[in-house]
Amino acid sequence: MRKRWLARARFKTKLLVGISAIILFTFGLTGVLSYQAHIHLFEEEVSGQYVKANEQAMTQLELRIQELYRISNYIVFNPTVEQIIGKFSQFKEVGPAERFLDEEVLKTELRQVKFDAPQLLSLYLYDMDGVNYYHALMKETVDPLDLRTFGEIRRVVEDSSGEIIWMRKSLPSRIEPSGFRNVFLASRWMRNNSLGMYGMLVMVIDEEFITKTFREIGSGEEGSVYLYDQKEKLLYTDDEKLTPGEAERLFSLKNYGIETRGGESFFYTSNYSPNNNFTLVSRTSLSEIFQKGQSILNLNLMSGLLSIFLSGLLIVLLSSRLLRPLGELVLAMRKVREGNFDTRIETRSQDELGFLADSFNAMASNVNSLIKEVYLSQISEREAELKALQAQLNPHFLYNTLNGLYWKLYLQNDLDTANLVSSLSGLLKYSLERIKKRTTLEEELEQIQNYLIIQNAFVENGFEAEILADDDVLHCDVQRLLLQPLVENAFVHAFRNRSSSKKLVIRAYRLDQYLKIEIADNGKGMDNAQIEEIFSASPGGERESLGIRSVIRRIKLVHGEPYRVEITSAPNDGTTMHLYLPYPQEDSKEEKGA
Repeated sequence: MRKRWLARARFKTKLLVGISAIILFTFGLTGVLSYQAHIHLFEEEVSGQYVKANEQAMTQLELRIQELYRISNYIVFNPTVEQIIGKFSQFKEVGPAERFLDEEVLKTELRQVKFDAPQLLSLYLYDMDGVNYYHALMKETVDPLDLRTFGEIRRVVEDSSGEIIWMRKSLPSRIEPSGFRNVFLASRWMRNNSLGMYGMLVMVIDEEFITKTFREIGSGEEGSVYLYDQKEKLLYTDDEKLTPGEAERLFSLKNYGIETRGGESFFYTSNYSPNNNFTLVSRTSLSEIFQKGQSILNLNLMSGLLSIFLSGLLIVLLSSRLLRPLGELVLAMRKVREGNFDTRIETRSQDELGFLADSFNAMASNVNSLIKEVYLSQISEREAELKALQAQLNPHFLYNTLNGLYWKLYLQNDLDTANLVSSLSGLLKYSLERIKKRTTLEEELEQIQNYLIIQNAFVENGFEAEILADDDVLHCDVQRLLLQPLVENAFVHAFRNRSSSKKLVIRAYRLDQYLKIEIADNGKGMDNAQIEEIFSASPGGERESLGIRSVIRRIKLVHGEPYRVEITSAPNDGTTMHLYLPYPQEDSKEEKGA
């Protein structure tokens, strides 16, 4: 007993030491390799995300600036605004009552701007002499512009030709704790349709409206963003330590890359907008990336040590119970795979391993019965589907035939319909026979002839039909009502909207090992998409392809490959159905004759 215990303990010890060494080596090697790979991949991933984020920020910025251009164009090219500002500018001595009415019209005209542009804090309309005729505080966040600020704006806008000129200012604010609020000033000359200037528009825009689209790009202690306007001047940055020389250098950077400044590496990306001539530059430090990579290496090492401890504990506690039942289960599964379904496993416990053993025994005892049940079920399903397919066809066919016969008798009051009724009676009797009753091609063609007699009675302008069958194929067995859906399809669909020259040819002959049947019409034809829809595996589709689909399905179910249906057709060039059915071999013909 003691030797057995020593031998067992020695095995566990060896197993523990071996697995521990493997885990330690694996985690150590993968830790070093993953650290190197992670640094490289992380740099690529971060740089790619950073570039993409910068591009998205520029796209959003373009949309916001275009929105401001739209609003400014609405004001500048508004004839009412032009008329009133021009009137005030030209006639300084406008009466109070008239001035009041004009100002009310101006407020009414621009009231919609207040609702459409919540980002506007204030809006000013000046004439060419700098007289303000309209001032709207959209939000009570900043005080009105003073003369000094207006003078700065006018000097900047002076040399422009009508485009928006951007400025960033800190305006007095009564609600800000600091007493000032950072805003963007968008100003432009107002020109009329004849390109004459009649005033100046000044829009005070909330800084958050512009900066929130890209502020998150430079979030963190080591990241910054820099926005340059169309005059290549720095419009906004969150870098408080930026010098003028550094601002010019950053503007000259193109695309994206890594640069080293002051012994520290930075990743930068630059995007230029050709729509508004703005440039957005952002950069971030790479030191955080290396710190995260080091933490991943440490995490791998700690995971390796923890895995060694847990693996050793599990091996000591569970190896005796785990390895033996699993080995028995593997051996039993091999026997079952070889076909021995009498194999059984001894249940040693009531835990999960015991449940596996009981489940395996139940599986082995039931597999034969399941195979038989599945096999019988497939046979029954196959027969049921054949019956269902044929049952689908009869109501559809009866409806078309009886409906045509009814209207024939009703409209013409013709009682001499004995031949039609006889043909219909024979066709109905044939269709109601049992599915498994033997049917030859000759009998099938006789019923097609009955169907053609019925159709000839009420098809407008008549048609020409021809049945050509070689004598050596008339004895061939075929499925009952296999050809009728295809012939019916020609009358219902192929000859639709065709008033004359309707022709249908049915030909049957032997082709190698096949009984080849062709049903050709000169109807409207089909394109490739319609043919592919007929052969598609989808059970749905148009009602008009039901008959053709059923024939394809019945041939596949009864005969299988290589027997099939092929369709050749083109729009306005007719359709030919090609049926490839079994041709009886010589020994089969002799047995039937005997």
